[in-house]
Amino acid sequence: MGTDPRQSGVAAVALDQSVNSQGGRLNWPVRLAWMVCAMPELLKSFAWDAFVLFFYAQVVGLNGWLLGVAIAVIIVFDTVVDPWIGALSDRLSGTRLGRRHTLMFAAILPFTVGIAAVFAPPAGMAQGQILAWLLGWGLLARCGISLWTVPAYALGGDLTLDTAERRLVAVLRNIGNQIIILTVPAAAFGLFFVHSAAFPKPQLNPAPYAPFGLFVALLGGVLMLVGALGTLRRARLIERTSAPAAAPEAATGPLAILRAMVRAVRITPNIGRLLCVAFLVLFTNSVINQLSLHLATYFWQLDQTWTPRLLMGATFGSILAMLLAPLFLRLFTTRAAMMLGLGGFFLAQALAIVLPLAGLAPAAGTAAVGALIFALRFAGGLAYGLYVVPFNVVTYEIGDEHEADTGRPAQGMVASFMFIGLQLGSGAVALLAGSFLGLIDFPVGLPVEQMPPEKVEALAWFVLALIVLAGGAMARLVGTFRIDSDKLAKVRAAREGE
Repeated sequence: MGTDPRQSGVAAVALDQSVNSQGGRLNWPVRLAWMVCAMPELLKSFAWDAFVLFFYAQVVGLNGWLLGVAIAVIIVFDTVVDPWIGALSDRLSGTRLGRRHTLMFAAILPFTVGIAAVFAPPAGMAQGQILAWLLGWGLLARCGISLWTVPAYALGGDLTLDTAERRLVAVLRNIGNQIIILTVPAAAFGLFFVHSAAFPKPQLNPAPYAPFGLFVALLGGVLMLVGALGTLRRARLIERTSAPAAAPEAATGPLAILRAMVRAVRITPNIGRLLCVAFLVLFTNSVINQLSLHLATYFWQLDQTWTPRLLMGATFGSILAMLLAPLFLRLFTTRAAMMLGLGGFFLAQALAIVLPLAGLAPAAGTAAVGALIFALRFAGGLAYGLYVVPFNVVTYEIGDEHEADTGRPAQGMVASFMFIGLQLGSGAVALLAGSFLGLIDFPVGLPVEQMPPEKVEALAWFVLALIVLAGGAMARLVGTFRIDSDKLAKVRAAREGE
């Protein structure tokens, strides 16, 4: 039986009114569900960056060289897969759950199974078996979270076209991130990695890792379900009232995408600089995050109360930075604000290593050194937050510049370069850190008092060298950004005339 055109027209009008009611604003259940959508990626990042390197190096006993190669392979593979997930999410049609949510629901099982298995390797395995275990389950977990994160991030732009509402969407995403960063470390060290007489440094105890991995998997699965179900109806309404996506204009194979990236850098050199800055930003953050437990355990020798505070200190600083950013940007130009924020960030991270090495910090293992490192992490988070806001402004301006150069919208292209840089930075650190631990033959599983001091000092110097080199390179790159104001004016005038 055919469909009455009049009924179809009435239904379309009703859907369109539903989607665009209140000027495209979202109701609070959808807003909160979108905030939850941001949480699984940060949950994965915390569990992976803070624990995986330390767990496999110091507890499981995987050779440092093999560990570095394994984590680097996983992250680089994840980087390669992400652009194709994004393309699939844009082009998927004819599915009952829609182009975004089909992939988001598909992500839940591989991520939860993969991340739980990463933290539960069987005892007694040989080095090759441990490597295969980490590679297999790590790839499953990382690809699973990519199936979630890429379409979920794109969903934020789909939910509303209202400018003010989009700002709120961005704020809610950041709030979701901060909730995870503040609560999960507290849960990890309050429920799982608990001080005992046998393990004064509870992160050296192998027993809590499997339950912690299961906790991360279950929490991630619940957050994914809540976020996906809470945004599904809104997304389906939008898709049903939107025009069908146009067929791709060009090939989407690996070589075609690589050629497009090279062409973009050649046309708009700032895109290449952005890629390098994004790489160095996450390179430095990954140095700090992936080796925090090594430093906290053996270098600063923090107890079970200061270690979780260390992991949360930068977040408190970043929250304060969000409040101070408007005033900061009124006092300084965008580029000056970026360079000041970066300078403060790198200075705080370097001092946390330099002061103990120079004998200018309180003794290791005391509450005073814990307070000092927390204060420096807080100051670093504050400075980093003051850098991030102007950096986001520059990112959008580079997108506008490339649009003026090519005559086509380019924010997605520029964002993909930034994301690739972030992934590659994390992979490079994993490779370098694991390789260095193998190079200096860093002992596995020793109590703090038995760890050779020269090994600990070598690790501290290694971290300091990476921070200084990355900081210097990033400051130089940021200083080379030159945005063509005429091109920005041209793009903005064109948009205002639409």
